[in-house]
Amino acid sequence: MTYTISLRLQPETYQQYQTIHQKLNAGDREAQAKILGDNLSKIACEIIDQAFGTLVKDSNAKDQDSAKVLKQVQDAILKYMPWSVSFFGNDRLTPMVNHVQSLMYEQDGKYYISYPVEKVIVNELLGCAERMREGQNQYVSPGLKAFTKVVDQGVTSLIREPKKMLKFNMVVDKTLNGVISLTTGLGYKRFENLSKIHDAQSIVKYFDHFLVFLDNEGQQKAKLNA
Repeated sequence: MTYTISLRLQPETYQQYQTIHQKLNAGDREAQAKILGDNLSKIACEIIDQAFGTLVKDSNAKDQDSAKVLKQVQDAILKYMPWSVSFFGNDRLTPMVNHVQSLMYEQDGKYYISYPVEKVIVNELLGCAERMREGQNQYVSPGLKAFTKVVDQGVTSLIREPKKMLKFNMVVDKTLNGVISLTTGLGYKRFENLSKIHDAQSIVKYFDHFLVFLDNEGQQKAKLNA
């Protein structure tokens, strides 16, 4: 059994990406780097808002830092995503764009981007979540660690692997690796600190929100409501 995480994309964002994809594969001479950079930024921010926005909305007086961290991550994306693809012409961008395209799909008039997650990690998260629903606070820390692994597999599929396909020069590659390491580190540290703020019953509600995006047996079955 395999698992995927499927996240909704706004119709206009999805359609814009399809247009870029079609132009690149048709050999259109119009440079696509700028519009692609902006579009990828939108995709990333939509994913982050969808996956982590509830965590921020539900934050209370004890947890003011989650919103700050989310904004720092989104600001970094808006700054570095367009910059990173601006170096390339259409030919160099096409393989990466085709890779990301392979992660997208349409179902029932809704649009999604997905990434695979290892079964063992999903089972680890599901097991901890079940114990947390029972109020067992000792499962909060391992549950958050498993959740971080699930998120990091998304970072690999949606950020690290596409970046690798672009084959940046050493200086730019080092800069981007530093940005990715810094932003993910901020986010993962925030997840870790949640165990000091919230109990099992509170955190498992957020896990349940995130697990709505989970599909099993490799079938891209969208579970989000309109």
